[in-house]
Amino acid sequence: MTTRSVWELFQSGEEPGDLRGDVLTSWRRSRFSGVDPEYVDVPYVETDIDSSFARVAVPIMTEMAGLLVGDRSCLALSDEHGSVIWRWVSEPMLRGTLDNLSVIEGFCFGEEYVGTNGLGTALETGALAVVHGTEHYVQRFHDVTCVAAPVRHPITRRTVGAVNVTCRAGDANHLLVVVVRKLVEEIRTAMLDQASIRERHLLDAFLAEQRRGSGPVAVIGEGVLITNSEAADIGLDRLDIWDELRSPRSVVDGTSIDLPADLTARVRLVRAGGTTAGALLTVSAQEPAAAVPGPRRRPAPEADPWSAAADRAARLIDSGPVAVRGEAGTGKATALGTVLGPHTTVDAAMQAVDGPGPWIGRLRAALDEGAVLLRHVEMLDPATARAAAAVLAGRSPIGLTVTVGDGEVPGPSAAMLLDALGAGTVSLPSLRSRPDDVAALARTQLRRHGEGLSFAPDALAALRRHDWPGNLAELARVVRDAVAEDPGPVLPATALPDGIRAAAARRALSPLERAEAQVIRTVLGTHGGNKSTAARELGISRTALYAKIRSYRL
Repeated sequence: MTTRSVWELFQSGEEPGDLRGDVLTSWRRSRFSGVDPEYVDVPYVETDIDSSFARVAVPIMTEMAGLLVGDRSCLALSDEHGSVIWRWVSEPMLRGTLDNLSVIEGFCFGEEYVGTNGLGTALETGALAVVHGTEHYVQRFHDVTCVAAPVRHPITRRTVGAVNVTCRAGDANHLLVVVVRKLVEEIRTAMLDQASIRERHLLDAFLAEQRRGSGPVAVIGEGVLITNSEAADIGLDRLDIWDELRSPRSVVDGTSIDLPADLTARVRLVRAGGTTAGALLTVSAQEPAAAVPGPRRRPAPEADPWSAAADRAARLIDSGPVAVRGEAGTGKATALGTVLGPHTTVDAAMQAVDGPGPWIGRLRAALDEGAVLLRHVEMLDPATARAAAAVLAGRSPIGLTVTVGDGEVPGPSAAMLLDALGAGTVSLPSLRSRPDDVAALARTQLRRHGEGLSFAPDALAALRRHDWPGNLAELARVVRDAVAEDPGPVLPATALPDGIRAAAARRALSPLERAEAQVIRTVLGTHGGNKSTAARELGISRTALYAKIRSYRL
């Protein structure tokens, strides 16, 4: 089967079996991002074409171009986002073709915008990408072949851009890969030669500490973050830490600073030429015994919101029915059960199974026995909700749970029932909105499986950065499974599920970003995942929505 036939098969909804795995995976990502396979306008983005990366790489690319004259090919350089910052084309006809495809300075070829292509896919995967003709996700690129690879800074190890070679599909050959790899190697060598004395001192400090084998290690400076694999899994926020290290309070060698997920870092300043070049951080899960007083990352933690919710429910229960609202798995029934004491649980979800009449009969019988916990009231139909309100009127103690997302309002049936009963309301936050509480809650769950157990720093970081769609119920399950996977006494990140381990590499969102992510998640859910409709309601372009979905990992 030709690749063209495979492309048509995939676009019809089938999963072709005779396609390279990396291309198929990229096609799936492209489809998920909502890229139109028939035609796409490549977005134009304001781009710095005179960056430090460009100043080092362009002369090397230009020298290679001199060797490719007459070879019917194009060399291109992009920034770390996939925006073209330099281009050279060997012949006028190919130049016209690439102009029509927007392979021009300033146009962005991120995979989430353009689908499978050399630059975008190489940056998405962090590896060499070869995309032949009809392997491009968007049909308008089927006449060209692209080979691209990301360029990582030799000291910071961050991706700073990508190198790309493009030719007509019929002119492709194995030498394209050789050219790209050689360019990447030469650019990295030149960047190392251009590295400042400050950066070299930071790298030397990092390598010296690495040789001591002291666990998670990071070096942080102005525009520099170097980590070993253990520290990389923690997902350190360079800007946040660097701002703290430069705060008005003096930071001296031996200072300890707090990190997210109840981690602590011992600081050793790195100096170059008589000035502070940066800092070396060694991370641990516990506060060092002889820590020198230093700046603190966070104010004293707020009271546990779940305990606070139970306390509020206890104060309200003497005045009448109490409703606890929150997402699934947030511990609504647990909080109410503590307040109610001995009680009978009635699940409103069973109304659809038993029928309204028998279900109301069960509710009456439960009330005759004493305190009642009525779960999932959002699932009652309007008529049954009115009947339940009549049965419950004047009875106590009554607890109700309402499953509803953060910032959302209960459905009409639940709202009518709560209003009819005059129920006091307590809200439980989702776990993802309280990332600083995750470590303490995880430790509480861990103690239930035995004394002397603890989490390694990389495990705590992964737990803190996970979104927890299942909230406390999911956390309890994950901790239980982790203990079964690795009995300890120190549980590493490898004991956690793959999806949670992957969360450690994500950037920590600010409170404002978390709020925006929740709004986007809600609007997407309302429109069944339709990104075009969601973008219109949010008042942003579809391109901007794709970027936010990728940034927030929605």
